[in-house]
Amino acid sequence: MAPWIRFGTRTHRVRNIGWTKARLYVAGLLLCSVFAQTGHAVGTTAGREIRNTAQVAFDIGGVSYPSMSSNTVATFVDELIDVSVVSDNGGIVPVATPAASALLQFTVTNNGNGTETFRIITEDAISEGGFDPTTLSLYLETNAIPGLQTGAGGDTVYTAGANDPTLGPDATQIVYVDNSIPGGLPTGNEGQIEIRAIATTVIAQTGTDDPASGSFPVPGDSYAGAGDLGENGGGNVNAVVGTSHDTGNLILRTSGTFRVTEATVTMNKSVTSVVDPFGGSTVVPGSVLTYQLDVTVNGAGSVDNFVVSDLIPADLAFASGTLMIDGVAEDDDFIPLATDNAGFNAGTSTVTVDLGTVGGGSVVSIVFEAALR
Repeated sequence: MAPWIRFGTRTHRVRNIGWTKARLYVAGLLLCSVFAQTGHAVGTTAGREIRNTAQVAFDIGGVSYPSMSSNTVATFVDELIDVSVVSDNGGIVPVATPAASALLQFTVTNNGNGTETFRIITEDAISEGGFDPTTLSLYLETNAIPGLQTGAGGDTVYTAGANDPTLGPDATQIVYVDNSIPGGLPTGNEGQIEIRAIATTVIAQTGTDDPASGSFPVPGDSYAGAGDLGENGGGNVNAVVGTSHDTGNLILRTSGTFRVTEATVTMNKSVTSVVDPFGGSTVVPGSVLTYQLDVTVNGAGSVDNFVVSDLIPADLAFASGTLMIDGVAEDDDFIPLATDNAGFNAGTSTVTVDLGTVGGGSVVSIVFEAALR
């Protein structure tokens, strides 16, 4: 009688073959099982040990025999090196000429499955037919406060090779690039900054961080033992170059663009006073904070459709009746419509001030209070 072989949840009848061939048939099923379970490893953490043991149960001549176990196959997941860089600037950034400081913001994301350290490189001489900004400094977002802050308690100055950011899988790093803009430029003239992130593993293995170099890797290149440590004392796994290194579509590199305009805008927000429930200035529940936003329009031109909005955090409660614009008290209700363009929207918890058209040289001061819950 042909043997019945149970594999997983399915039973196979092996016809017209001997028991030795039946064993080979089982071996083939086991091999398929290994490939089926390792074919979807994308996303699995680098260094992970995948252990797989198969079982087989069978009857011969109507008699059930003890099940058998295969040998255990152990596979370590290699590290895939992938990274993306995207612009956070929302489009072209207007600048004056000259400008001592013009900021661009980017986000670096580790799209690989391992922990990797990345070198950040900028190029400021890439504009054809435009102007070349001069990169002054790079900063890493480190103080968890949106936007660049410098000085004590601020974000960290980046020095290539000294404090390259190390990111786990799917982790991100915001990078600020501070530039100067030359003087005497015509309105409408544009200049670009290019930024890329290259894994230090790739640099160590190839000796280059430049995608234009003949030594730059292509997707699929691998480096034995250059990846993360394997589980259970497995040693370092291989590092494999991912698709972000495809020179036809380099998502590890992007750019930001400046445009010289007749007017530019700067805005500074500060807390001008704190009054706690005891008459002091500590920040405790019940304290009232006074916020001031100073918005400046620079240059000879003007800006249109100029709307300032400030989302009040959930930890704060807007103090009704405290909104002031250039020292003049404003109500909070946007009534009458089309003429009252400043107020507080409780539904969105947002202070909004629609200034319409503002000429160059203007400074608008917006003040309001909020209580700490």
